[in-house]
Amino acid sequence: VADGYVIGSCIKHIPLAGRTITQFIQQLMRERKEPVPSEDSLEVAKRVKEMYSYVCPDLAKEYQKYDKKPDKFFKTYQGIKKQTGLPYTIDVGYERFLGPEIFFNPEIFSSDFITPLPDVVDESIVKCPIDVRRGLYRNIVLSG
Repeated sequence: VADGYVIGSCIKHIPLAGRTITQFIQQLMRERKEPVPSEDSLEVAKRVKEMYSYVCPDLAKEYQKYDKKPDKFFKTYQGIKKQTGLPYTIDVGYERFLGPEIFFNPEIFSSDFITPLPDVVDESIVKCPIDVRRGLYRNIVLSG
């Protein structure tokens, strides 16, 4: 939106959303063989995303931090099985920063869409009239 008008030709859609991050976190927990009941796995992944996720500036450094001091950076999630009512505990580790990372490196989740979010935003703004670009770069809002 520039000066109150929508520039429809510059609107971009990306096939990544919160649900994608949730599915990716669910997949990561399965690969690490965390004891999440299958009937609860999607809900647990959603809670992990909402409670523990963050964007990191450097992926390699983040891995090093977790590898050096896992006790400090790994978190514990406690849940109750829906069917039996019994409690269970899982460790939340790399999922904390790898979930949001798919916006910046989407190829780690899927080969169908590989354009990082910052590139999509930049391409969209570059398509706009030159006189409104500076204002758009100063006021980026993502939704969805």
